[in-house]
Amino acid sequence: MTASAVPPQDGSTGDGSSAGDRPVTTELDDAECWRLLGREGIGRLAISVADGVDIFPLNYLSSRSRLYFRSAPGTKIVELMQNPRVAFEADGRTMLARWSVVVRGIVRRLGSEPEILRSGVEELATWEPGGKFNYFEIEPEQITGRFIRPRD
Repeated sequence: MTASAVPPQDGSTGDGSSAGDRPVTTELDDAECWRLLGREGIGRLAISVADGVDIFPLNYLSSRSRLYFRSAPGTKIVELMQNPRVAFEADGRTMLARWSVVVRGIVRRLGSEPEILRSGVEELATWEPGGKFNYFEIEPEQITGRFIRPRD
């Protein structure tokens, strides 16, 4: 064990602040995670690639406990079809705190026009202009979230 791994005995955190200064972290239930995801529209998608992991910023839509996004043709789609297991993260802030939600799940390409229309993803704004006519759904296997606020 290195000296830096030993907790200080004086109640400090080792970085000049005391434990009483640390933010308060609250775990969120699933319903609150989905509510917060519904307020945002930008997140990050982590996917497995041949030499590790890539992370892509993207616009998304949250509906009926699912996440939807669209993409232009490219390597992201190829990688998603080869390994559809992903993690998605979005974060934001309220007047009182910051929050972060992570969804782990499986990506599925939407295969029919009724599915696409029902999801609403076709109307989703995109960061970049161009043909983003590939529509996807993340079927969640796990959702976790945290609310982080300053200590009173």
